[in-house]
Amino acid sequence: MIPRQEPKMDTIRHPLVNWASKVNEWVGRVISFLLFPITFITALEVFMRYVVKKPTIWAWDLNIQLNAALIMLGGGYTLLEKGHVAVDILVTSIPPRRRAILDLVTSFFFFFGFVILLWYGWDVAWTSWKAREAMPTVWAPPYYPIKMLVPIGAFLMLIQGVAKLIQDFQRVRERREGDPS
Repeated sequence: MIPRQEPKMDTIRHPLVNWASKVNEWVGRVISFLLFPITFITALEVFMRYVVKKPTIWAWDLNIQLNAALIMLGGGYTLLEKGHVAVDILVTSIPPRRRAILDLVTSFFFFFGFVILLWYGWDVAWTSWKAREAMPTVWAPPYYPIKMLVPIGAFLMLIQGVAKLIQDFQRVRERREGDPS
């Protein structure tokens, strides 16, 4: 079990911020358990391929699907925990209020990209679902559930992005003592 920690949220509380954070924290904790079968299946496939000399036809397909679920559904949680890659060298010396202003200005790019991902991801996923698309492999497991994770993951990122946007707006409105901005 993953030890329970408070999410790395700011003290700013807004109903949408709380809801988005709770949803993404719950999803992140649940999907983190996918690492166990991913690790087991990888080790099993390596053993079967190189020791027994009889590779499976299903292990990599299943691992691709499990990794896709982990990555697509984990994005919102990673944003909540401030775990995405950032160019920190440019912003570490900026006071919190000015950093919030910079985040507000650049949030357009985030929302633009994820709205497109949600829109087109839904279109591709729904088309795949209607066709009951299968992976083009020997095992041929269904592909459409994994493709449906793209718009779901984009939605989770968007709600966490809106929560961060609210926090940044509130930070910009604050006037703290000693803040030179």
